[in-house]
Amino acid sequence: MFKKFVKRISTLLFFILSFLILCAWGSTGHHIISLNATKAFTGKAQTLSFISLFIIAHASDADYRKDKDPTEGPKHFIDIDSYQEFVKTGKISQNYDTVVALHGSNFVIEQGILPWAIINTFDSLETAFKRNDWNAAEVFAADLGHYVGDSHQPLHLTSNYDGQKTGQSGVHSRYETTMIGQYSSQITYNVDSVVVIPNVANYVFNYIYENYKYKDSILFADKEATNFAGSISSTAYLPKFWELTGGFTTLLMKNASDRLANLIYTAWVEAGAPIPNSTGVKPFNNDKPLRFKLGQNYPNPFNPSTSIKYQVPKTSFVSLKVYDNSGKEVAILINEKQEAGEHIAQFIVSGRKFASGIYYYRLNTADYVDVKKMILLK
Repeated sequence: MFKKFVKRISTLLFFILSFLILCAWGSTGHHIISLNATKAFTGKAQTLSFISLFIIAHASDADYRKDKDPTEGPKHFIDIDSYQEFVKTGKISQNYDTVVALHGSNFVIEQGILPWAIINTFDSLETAFKRNDWNAAEVFAADLGHYVGDSHQPLHLTSNYDGQKTGQSGVHSRYETTMIGQYSSQITYNVDSVVVIPNVANYVFNYIYENYKYKDSILFADKEATNFAGSISSTAYLPKFWELTGGFTTLLMKNASDRLANLIYTAWVEAGAPIPNSTGVKPFNNDKPLRFKLGQNYPNPFNPSTSIKYQVPKTSFVSLKVYDNSGKEVAILINEKQEAGEHIAQFIVSGRKFASGIYYYRLNTADYVDVKKMILLK
């Protein structure tokens, strides 16, 4: 747990170094999904804001475990069209033991176990909530966010995951790494209010079937963009690829955020809606904050994204801007009227505009101004 990390400087440095070395598209895409999911933790779900920052900051931890844990990789995908029953009926059994009995353990593992990883992690999260173990809950919630995110990437759901069967090798990286990295700032959406999911297995498998259908749209868009640009190395390729896929890609990420929030909320409700203060841990304040406050961004140092938490005690027009070391404004994160409460803003770095170094972020309202420093390491 991070609380243990801060007790030992060497461990903390290792954590930061690992984060910087291992950053990939997942750190941006999963960050967007998890960040937006936590925005649904309001009203009756506000207690869950207690674990929001951990969920956001550790959204890619499951990816980082792949090199050390051989059982981790299959949890991130399912080649569902490798199952003949899916090809014929559009469905497979939701019961893992039944699928293994039909196809054998080796086959099932080779095709990936993503839906069952989601269900098992949900069960572990619910159990952690029942124990009122909020440290374990935040870890399971972060992992759940990663698996839910993967299940909304259509190329994680097909045996033609890299276009190798259609002469489009490399499309996986072009879609989820190159394109998302270039256009991440344009992926914006609002989340829905949380609801309790009556049947988690049905919920997970049904949205996987739904998301699978988009894999043809990605492959079609890749071919169209390639034909339009002349080659995938042309500067015209990526804008066309985004033009053809940006709409449903944003929808997929929104759905991932909504479904992640619903699953976390359902686990908490099914566990009896515990509150963290019974464990001696400082609980999230369910009432309106008593004062303005600007928190330190996390993670810090960061690359390519970080979160900034702040609170306002009354409805206010809020401005949150980022400046480089010379004082030049480089980004506007928030510039709108906001209700009283605790808020989280996201700063995503992409392209050549931002160099490594010190940056400052400034929170400004009619009644409050504060500035803090953060460090970008590329």
